[in-house]
This record gives sequence, structure tokens and C-alpha cells, in this order.
Amino acid sequence: MSTSADNADHSEIADRRVFVALLALLVYAPLPLASNRTWAIAILVLGVTLIFCWGMFHWLRQWDWLCKRLATFALPIGLFFVFVLISVLQVLPLPDALVASFSPEAYRVQSLAGLQGAMHLSLDVYQSRIMLALTCSYFMVFMMCILMVRDSERINTLATTLVWSGLFQAMLGIILFSFGAHYRIFFNEILHENVIGTFVNRNHFAGYMEMTLALGIGLMIAKLGNHRASNPGWKLKIVAALNFMMSSKMRFRLMLVVMVIALVLTRSRMGNTAFFSAMLVVGILTVLISRKNAPATAALILSLVIVDVFVIGTWVGLEKVVSRIHETQLVASDVHTEETIEERTLPAKYSLNLIRDFPLFGTGGGSYYDAFIRYRSSEMTAFFDHAHNDYAEITADMGLIATASMLLLSLSCLFVAIKTIYTRRSSMARGVAFGSAMGIVAIAIHSWVDFNLQIPANALTFVVVISLSWLAYKLPSRA
Repeated sequence: MSTSADNADHSEIADRRVFVALLALLVYAPLPLASNRTWAIAILVLGVTLIFCWGMFHWLRQWDWLCKRLATFALPIGLFFVFVLISVLQVLPLPDALVASFSPEAYRVQSLAGLQGAMHLSLDVYQSRIMLALTCSYFMVFMMCILMVRDSERINTLATTLVWSGLFQAMLGIILFSFGAHYRIFFNEILHENVIGTFVNRNHFAGYMEMTLALGIGLMIAKLGNHRASNPGWKLKIVAALNFMMSSKMRFRLMLVVMVIALVLTRSRMGNTAFFSAMLVVGILTVLISRKNAPATAALILSLVIVDVFVIGTWVGLEKVVSRIHETQLVASDVHTEETIEERTLPAKYSLNLIRDFPLFGTGGGSYYDAFIRYRSSEMTAFFDHAHNDYAEITADMGLIATASMLLLSLSCLFVAIKTIYTRRSSMARGVAFGSAMGIVAIAIHSWVDFNLQIPANALTFVVVISLSWLAYKLPSRA
């Protein structure tokens, strides 16, 4: 006959196993070409669904706790759920009159195509179903983070796992880059002219490194502890310096150095700009509002800038990235060596007309490559399957309602991260909040000229990054 204590132990073991499975999934996601192929998406969705159902099998037995835990995070869950609902609505067969009411342009396009009876809000139902599967997977991962990460130890484990994943990607990318690797895999020709890890595009790899590096810096801040700065004698300073050189902090710092080298070697203009800008913005803000360890935090941020930018950056060729930025012109001309800002923003510019015609519910998740053809300009000679602007593409695909829900979710995460830095005494809570805030700001900057959130591995990692802000904010106090 089992006792309540035995049941509790069994639930804890099961919970721990589900958590380990989630960590393994997060490390796996970038490996098969950033999970940015249909077959890779299928594996990712299946993996997330199985792990989530496994966890729910155990969590439903603790119904009271489950409801209380979900109620604690009602705001972010609700905002995320709105996005999921819009994704579901886009693929449901609806009466013609309802489609005409919700999206007159979608009704007109499908009528011209000869469709009668049940219509859809999406112009490409097949792609929208794939995006719905991905959206549900992101939501399930968000829910699993909320339900399983309940203490400092698990927050640390989750963030550290992503940092180690970033380190692996960085080391693999540097090795393949140093050999100039060139091969075909899964019918894709991969050329390592820059550091790209297991990704295909250097800008998307840079986006992944931005987020994992941000969490790494946050953990470094967490390792500073809660002790106030003092003014010891020179002997104690030497002893402290030697202790630091031999400590796990130094090993962790070396990990970040390798990751920065990989980021610089991507030669991604906006990737490097977004990372260093986010580090400075969030770092300065933290020093200004932090009531704990402001001098130590300022010293760490200063060391990151000096070592990573001026020392490591000079060594591995940061000037090449700066040169690419310098050669980037505002408008197109007969003579230019880099893609201009005007050329990069053209798809987003003409996407505004698409958004105007499909304002509330968009053209359907994943349908941009097809829907945009009618709105492109004659001056655009290339084919664009993405808008190179996450804000424009998400709004075009999902509509203003879904986009507003995701923007509010991201802003709420950024707000609670900053509030955690200001109010919490826990070094772990403040450090992880810093990493989350920096990751959000970096992707927010990078998304103006790229589509990182259309890449499953990056979108999944971003979901974990924003969940960490709320988890740090709600982290129970030791007192």
C-alpha cells in the first residue's frame, strides 16, 4: 500500500525526468539546421508534444497546485494564448459570410480562385497548419518552463544549459570555419565562409548567440553574489584575484569569450550591433537602478566591453564587421559592396500595403512568401520568402491582434525583468532577469532587419528567455 510520501517522491522523480527531457530538447533544437526544415519541424513538434503530455500526466494529479501555479502567471499565459487562438482561427473552415466579415480581402481572393462554401482566413492553409503546430509547441514549452522551474536551482540549470548549448555551437562553428568546411547535408549545400554552427544563415546563428550570451552574462552577474563592495588592502585584493582566476567564475568567463569570438566571426552586422548595444543599454540601466552590487556590476560590464570589444574583437577581426557596417549605404547606388539599408528594408516597406489589406487576422501564418508576391515592387528583382523584419512579417501573417498580444507579452517580460533587478535581493533572480532583459532587447533590435523569430530554434529559445524573466520575478524568497 503506497503512502502519500511515496506518491510525492514518485511525482518529484517524474517531474525531474520531464525537466531533463525539456533541457535535452532545447539543446537538440538548433542541431538539425536550426529545425528550419519541414521534417525537422515535425520532429521538434512531436518531441515537444510528447514531453508536454508526459508532464501533464503527472501535474494533473496535483490539480490544486496546478491551478494555483497557472494563476500566478495568468498575464503572460493569457497574452500568449491569444496568439495561439488566432493561429487556430486562421486554419478553421469558416462560413463565407464570416470570412467576408473578418477579412474582406481574404474572401475576395478566395472567391476569385473559385472557392465556395467553407473558406479560411489563411491564404495558405497548409503552411498555416505548420505554423500552428510550431506555435502550439512554443506555448507548450512556455507552460513547461512555468510549471517545472520553481526554484533557483532549476532556473540556474535551465539558463546554464542554454549557455552550454551556445558554447557547443560556437566551438563547432569555429572549428568548421577554420577548416573552411563545405558539404551537403539533407539536400542543403553548406559553406562555412563564416561561423554558422549548425545553422545555415550567419544572421540566425548570431541571433542564437545573442540570447545564449545574454543568459551567460546574467549568470556571471548572479555569481557576484549579494555582498556589498568593500575596500580591502592590496594583499587581500591579490588573494581575491588569484581565487577568481582559479574559480568556476573564470571558467565561465572563458566560455563567454569563446562565444563572443564566434559571434564576431559571423560577420553579422546587426547581430554584433544588437548584442553590444543590448549589453550597454541593459548594463547601464542595471547600474543606475540596482540597489545591490552596482559597482561590481559596473566593473563586470566594463570588463566585458574592454575585453570582448577591444581585445578579442581586434584579435579575431571585429574591424571587418565595422567595415561592413561602414560600407553599408542608406540608399541604393551604382557602386556599393554591401546590401544597402534601403534594399534590406524594401520587403518590410511594401508589406505595409499587405497589412493594410489584411489588418485584423493577416494572410495566415507562414503564408508571407506567397501573399507578398502581389505587393512587391518592380524595383525588387530578388524573390523574398521573408520580410527581413519580424515585426512586419508577423503582422502580415498573423494580423494586428496577434501581433499586439506578442508585443505586450514581450514588453511585460521586459518590465518584470527590470523590476526584478530593482526590487529583488536574490543574486540569482537579478542575474537571470538581466540576462532575460538583455536577450529581449538584443532580439528586438535585430528583428528590425532580420527574421530570427521565423527560425524554430531561435523562436523556441526566445520563448525560454522571456519565460525566465517571469520565473525570476516570481522566484520564492529564501526568507
